[in-house]
Amino acid sequence: MSSVATSGLCLVAMNKTMRKRRSGGFSMIELLVAVLIMGIGVLGISAMQMVSLQNNRGALLRAEAVQLGYDMLDRIRANPAGTPAGSDYDGIDIGDAPAGPTDCFANVCSQAQMVAFDQAVWKCSLGNFNDDSDCEDLRTAGVLPADTEQPGLPEGDGSIAVDANGLITVTVQWQEPNSPLRSITLESQG
Repeated sequence: MSSVATSGLCLVAMNKTMRKRRSGGFSMIELLVAVLIMGIGVLGISAMQMVSLQNNRGALLRAEAVQLGYDMLDRIRANPAGTPAGSDYDGIDIGDAPAGPTDCFANVCSQAQMVAFDQAVWKCSLGNFNDDSDCEDLRTAGVLPADTEQPGLPEGDGSIAVDANGLITVTVQWQEPNSPLRSITLESQG
């Protein structure tokens, strides 16, 4: 064979070897595209996790609001003061601070004193009045746990209305972070 033919065969063999090497690995662009796709996927999963945590927090606050509303309805059923039943609890509005009650855990209370006690304990449990002196007195007396243990709802407040037919309406409102004001309303016949 001639030297030209031999060198031509060597070039062909080298080209096949080079092609095999190139096709066996990844190019830098392929690797960057794969990393980009993985990064977008991880970002999407992180965003879904964040939304899930926010929704879980919202559900927890709604459940606590319902529990606080039913707590007040149970207090009214246990002490049906007034005519119609429960009407002595009427007139508590959003923004009303709790009135200084008699501690009905430590003292024997009349129905009227029990109404004031129930209203104050409920308002203090909602969360908006944690710094109120009457709420601090109830915590000091052991009627309520410390506000670090039971802080209530964020900016939590409530109202109670009883109509002439004895329909009791309890409203609880709170403010979730980065959300509009939320509220629930519970109704029960007195």
